Amino acid sequence: MNLVALLKYMQENYGEQRTNYPMAGNEVAKKFKQGVKTAFETTLLGEDYEISASIGTGGWANVPWIAVHDKEISTSVQEGVNLVYLFTNDYQGVYLSLNQGYTYVNKKYKNTKLTLGKIARFWQGNLSTLTSENGFTIDPINLGREESRYTNLVKGYESCNIYSKYYDIKDLEETDNDLLSQDLLQMLTVFKELKGHLMLDDKKGIEATIDFIINNGTFNELSEKTKSKKIFEIEKKRTLVLGKEETRSRYSLVKEEKAPYITKRDYAKEAIRNTEKGLQGEYLVINYERERLMKNTITKSYADKITHVSESGDGHGYDIISYDINPDASNEVIEIYIEVKTTTGNRDAPFYLSDNELNVARIKGELYKIYRVYDYNTAPKLKIIDNLFDETLEIKPINYIVKGVNQNDNNTKNQLPKNTL
Repeated sequence: MNLVALLKYMQENYGEQRTNYPMAGNEVAKKFKQGVKTAFETTLLGEDYEISASIGTGGWANVPWIAVHDKEISTSVQEGVNLVYLFTNDYQGVYLSLNQGYTYVNKKYKNTKLTLGKIARFWQGNLSTLTSENGFTIDPINLGREESRYTNLVKGYESCNIYSKYYDIKDLEETDNDLLSQDLLQMLTVFKELKGHLMLDDKKGIEATIDFIINNGTFNELSEKTKSKKIFEIEKKRTLVLGKEETRSRYSLVKEEKAPYITKRDYAKEAIRNTEKGLQGEYLVINYERERLMKNTITKSYADKITHVSESGDGHGYDIISYDINPDASNEVIEIYIEVKTTTGNRDAPFYLSDNELNVARIKGELYKIYRVYDYNTAPKLKIIDNLFDETLEIKPINYIVKGVNQNDNNTKNQLPKNTL
């Protein structure tokens, strides 16, 4: 039974069974529990997540639910943050909700609803992966379609919502199961970003994050508290791959494809938004470089010598010192200097260089590499620019913005401002 079939089964049967029959030994209850086990493909979630579900304990629930838990954060809907499918209490609709745990806030803070609302607004105002497209929204959810079943617990589920999408179950068709999977992946992307800003050093980490938010801590302050150790641990579990457009050179790196960039994005605004992505991208590149060096017997011993220089300051003009085989001496290993540029945009988006980065690139020459990490929020990919001063690249003095140009256009070749050379 896939997810669409399970939701429809509940819509058609749950209300009647709840009203007229006991839960003990009930066939609908059994089928619901069995259906949950097969509704989600193992390959979709992987080993980091687990599923739980409930139609009540000792009696029918007013609002049945199915939850997706990140095992590092929580395995209970009452704690942490989870993705939860919450049925409306007339069982005709269901929300996919990024949902807070209720227990800790209810125990510690006097006005639970206001506190949960403040936490929700904090995330809503700061998570860059939130989108209002395709039915996703930060608007409140409405589970209380039937007044007699609109209990405080149901209202609590509503208060815990951060971000959601609603489905009218009667309108779902079998072919919509792929849509539900895509929506779950979108929600997992948001979930992962939120997780990156949680204090997870110990079991009290979630509670510490909640306390920090309630005590008016800012998002930037929270990012500073959590980023280094947490991001490194998270990024170790992600894979950075070369984009399919890239082709390998005769050594271990790739050369920039000679193709123009076309885009209409607001680059300045995107650059500001993506500042916090920089460190994540650097860790991805470090892991990528370590794996690359380990694959070659000549460079294997250098894998643990990679230096993350930007952690000690940004004045170097590059982020990472790594290693590669000397193209002029196949048994010799040389240092390379990597500047990482990370955005959530696609590979065609121009990127920015500082004056210092540009000057260091000139000094280091072919040893200076731009590692362009793009599509960060979905499936991070890598493009490597070996030669920043290649004739297919246009460099404009905006601080600087770099974009590809048509190599056949003689008017656009060698457009690096003369006073910078």
